[in-house]
Amino acid sequence: MTDDPVLQAIDATVEALRSRSNAHWIIAFSGGKDSSAALKIFFSAYKISRLKIENITIIYCDTGVENPVLDFYVKSVLNKMKHEFENEGILVEIKLLKAPPEDRFFVRLIGRGYPPPTNSFRWCTTGLRIRPVSRYIASQNPEDTVVILGLRRAESQQRDRSMARSPEPQWQKQREGRGEYDLFLPILNLSVSEVWDAVFALSRPRSIMPQSLETLYRDASGECPVIKAPQAPPCASGRFGCWTCTVVRKDKSAAELINSGYPELQPYLTFRNWLTEIRNDPARRWPRRRSGAEGMGPLTLEARKEILHRVDELEERTRSLIIDSDERGLIASLWRIDHMPRIYYPSQKSKPQAKS
Repeated sequence: MTDDPVLQAIDATVEALRSRSNAHWIIAFSGGKDSSAALKIFFSAYKISRLKIENITIIYCDTGVENPVLDFYVKSVLNKMKHEFENEGILVEIKLLKAPPEDRFFVRLIGRGYPPPTNSFRWCTTGLRIRPVSRYIASQNPEDTVVILGLRRAESQQRDRSMARSPEPQWQKQREGRGEYDLFLPILNLSVSEVWDAVFALSRPRSIMPQSLETLYRDASGECPVIKAPQAPPCASGRFGCWTCTVVRKDKSAAELINSGYPELQPYLTFRNWLTEIRNDPARRWPRRRSGAEGMGPLTLEARKEILHRVDELEERTRSLIIDSDERGLIASLWRIDHMPRIYYPSQKSKPQAKS
């Protein structure tokens, strides 16, 4: 029995593969260090097991507003990975999942007038990240599906409580739709430094570029660690997310990336900071919510047009597509609806009040 935590994780994954060799294995990949380590451990175990698993899927959820630098890195890796698996004769499907147009960030923000997300109204995560993955998993047969997640201890108190009750913590259950699915957590017991050991030391898939990934984390966190030195601080404090994220007060990772040589991110950060400044401006919000309840409601049509104009300028400046044609069509339809007279019923005692 080895004492090396990474080798222990590989051994546990070999056992998992052998116990469920006929299952559909779904590997959730975000491109970050944890999902990269989980993916490398899985394919190291797959090689050792000498099994011929015919149903392996790697899924990546594209929110449409990912940090552009990380998004480019991840999609480049997935594209290379596809060819790598094909050349090696390994049957792997790579699926990019995305929310339907009506749930996407700018359709909700500009079309429906949702205010930019806050901690108390974090409407983006479920629609953009959680629901597309849940829908895909729920469409599979729960009896022969195993989902690989790059989760580690102490990242979720709820998950830790669940694992504490489980005789096999690396195996968990998760309900999606009407089914209960098996989760396998290969890096559950790894520390941050051990995660980086797995990313650097394991060779497969070769498409994952450890140096590039480490550089992104280092640049996003402002740290310069030596991966193999146990006394060095771990390269992990950088957090990647959506470039539109207004839940955090300051987007420190984007600012650090800009300072580290990614000036192309500055227009995105400037736009994001402006959204934060205007989201609670009463002049840019309806005086009531759609339900008729007291309090600031959706963004006014004028504010939404202002945001769209700024997005158009951002697209031109960055030479990127931020809002596609389907989303623009939905936004126009939602604006037509909100141009119609709205009837509020603030209370039974009040008379219905029209609002144009």
